[in-house]
Amino acid sequence: MTLSIILLIGIILFICSTIQGAVGFAFNIFAIPLLIWSGLSLPQAITVTSIPIFMQSLTSTYKLREHIKWKEVAIGSIFRYVGLPLGIYILTFLNSFDKNDIKQIVGVVILLIVGLQTLFKVKPKEKVGVFWTIVAFLSSGIFLGMISMGGPPVILWAMAHRWSALEIRAFLSALFFIASPFLLMLLYYNFGKELIDYFIVGFSFTPVVVLGTLLGVRLGNLLDHKKLKKIVMTLLVMTSFVSIVSPYFK
Repeated sequence: MTLSIILLIGIILFICSTIQGAVGFAFNIFAIPLLIWSGLSLPQAITVTSIPIFMQSLTSTYKLREHIKWKEVAIGSIFRYVGLPLGIYILTFLNSFDKNDIKQIVGVVILLIVGLQTLFKVKPKEKVGVFWTIVAFLSSGIFLGMISMGGPPVILWAMAHRWSALEIRAFLSALFFIASPFLLMLLYYNFGKELIDYFIVGFSFTPVVVLGTLLGVRLGNLLDHKKLKKIVMTLLVMTSFVSIVSPYFK
């Protein structure tokens, strides 16, 4: 890994964490394709983002600990833990694909995520049914292991409840924090020493991610949130489109 690649990784993590801080989502949805465009493999890209996300969610979980619904977190984590190894298995399969094919797969997944968040307007209720709970958390675990984008299904599930914004943030922070160690363990078990350097790089850039997040929070407070969210959604669509069509152009 050259110095220029390391610096580029730092810039990408800073930009993506700023977007995350401003709108509350989309860190990995932007970071994974950008890191792949930079020359990293899919497992390497996931590894680089995993440590900062772990530290980020740890900090948020501690700050919001009084608002966490631990029973729901525990139930959701069980199903995510079931889906996560399956996602890692799919990741090992995808890792044998040509990098251009992986770019297209990532692009399609991003497009599906944007479609889900745009088209599905969830009406809050007291409790979500068992079937949809299992579907949401199981699919979240699979997508987390496969492409490190396990957020959208559980975000939709959390928003389907009559919870405050603070309770939703606390729930998601705790859920992501609990999954991170298992994800890191499975990555190391399946890909071994080839990812050590990327663990180190991800850990080294944790302060950059925290700084970007704090900056993003300030920007989000200054700008109109709805307009900012539309801009991010537009950028996501553009990112997915470029990922899908770029292999057809030299």
